[in-house]
Amino acid sequence: MIHCSHIQRKMPNKHEQLNKELKHLKTLKTEFEQELDDARETKDTTRARELKTQLERETAELEEKVNPFERILNLEEQYKSQRDILERTGVIGELSDGELGIKAIDNEEYTFPAYREIAERMKENRETIQTKIEQGFTQLLIVPFGMNLGDLIERYEQIIIEHHRDGKLLATKKDPSDPDEPLELNESEPVWAWSEYKDADVNGDLVYHPKKFSKEHRGRTKEDILKEQGGFTILLLEDLPNIPREGEGKTIEDRPQFETNKTANQYLEELQDNPAYISEVGMTPEDWITYAITHLEQTDQVVDDWQGNGSISLQLGACFSASGKVPGATWGRVNQQAYLGGSDPENSYSVFGIRSAVRV
Repeated sequence: MIHCSHIQRKMPNKHEQLNKELKHLKTLKTEFEQELDDARETKDTTRARELKTQLERETAELEEKVNPFERILNLEEQYKSQRDILERTGVIGELSDGELGIKAIDNEEYTFPAYREIAERMKENRETIQTKIEQGFTQLLIVPFGMNLGDLIERYEQIIIEHHRDGKLLATKKDPSDPDEPLELNESEPVWAWSEYKDADVNGDLVYHPKKFSKEHRGRTKEDILKEQGGFTILLLEDLPNIPREGEGKTIEDRPQFETNKTANQYLEELQDNPAYISEVGMTPEDWITYAITHLEQTDQVVDDWQGNGSISLQLGACFSASGKVPGATWGRVNQQAYLGGSDPENSYSVFGIRSAVRV
């Protein structure tokens, strides 16, 4: 006697199942088009309407399986916009194989991530990503992390100058409907950077993903991270060009937005220990500059205009290993320039805040 348990049945894999459903949809579409043609003669559209409803429902179901975040995030549109901005501004360029990407500090070439790769990563972490989307993390940011930080700063400088010369360098708006507010610019130094930034990512003085802000940071150098993750970082952010001041943040799905007026150490402790911020990380200077470039290209507005509607942004995703200082960035109206500095992790000011991000 042969028991059923001994029979090996070949189960279709996920790819085969999706192909089967796609083939079914094509058949359904052909049937719908035929019924529509027949209805022009019979004047009876009942069956055609039924097939149309079925086709729309099953198409939506298949799209959700293939890419569950496309509808929620307009993911492909965001991806193309990000790629086009980075190419147009010269942040990424053509590599030796003809693909777009960067040459990183390790002299290796890294190709710009494919859309399918990003979609697959999000699907693999579907539960976490879904939760963070519901909490407001809806903005895709693709960061050329492996790029020399000094080169990225220079690109940002040129982009700022071009916007100013075109009359399109504006203060950060509180509401999109607010009137434009043009900014003045110190064209001789559009970005001021603290001297500690010079070559810090190349020589290892700037470390990433620190567990604390001190010489015992337990962070890693950019070169070490490149070997593991490649040249690009993929993030989801809240779309917050203005970090909320103390008492002005919102709570979305049980997650309070970060507000100003805490120390970097306090913010880091919250990120590490508070369940509301699970799966979130601090941003790096590369993240901030890429976000600033993207926002400027999309809206003509700077970010973190602390003497306007914004605040100063601390980047908890990095620290200077010798001093333990935390990178910080802002737009300064008085000096008419972007500002990249460093702050003692025990300092708290009413205008100091953070953004966090979700790694995809």
